[in-house]
Amino acid sequence: MTTTASRQDLKALFTQFAKQWKSESRHITNADQMAMFRSYKNIISMGDPAIPLILEELRREPDHWFWALEAITLENPVPEEAMGNIEAMARAWIRWGIKMGYIS
Repeated sequence: MTTTASRQDLKALFTQFAKQWKSESRHITNADQMAMFRSYKNIISMGDPAIPLILEELRREPDHWFWALEAITLENPVPEEAMGNIEAMARAWIRWGIKMGYIS
């Protein structure tokens, strides 16, 4: 089981990478290019423990976290009609996260 300190460290690391990624990608509109930054790849490399952190970030501020979620989970719960709509895509992932027990 993960200790409280290590969960806090993981969240701090995620926050650092997320802040760096948002700064680096703020002028980019292409989602594929946004996912190529090292900071984004670092979040993906965090693996399963990053999932609830990403989902909470989507709740707080919908953004292009979908590559990371797909890479980590090997799933895509976004219906075809929601593709391209960041808020709808975020809602689909949040529903998935609740269903899978990553967030409540």
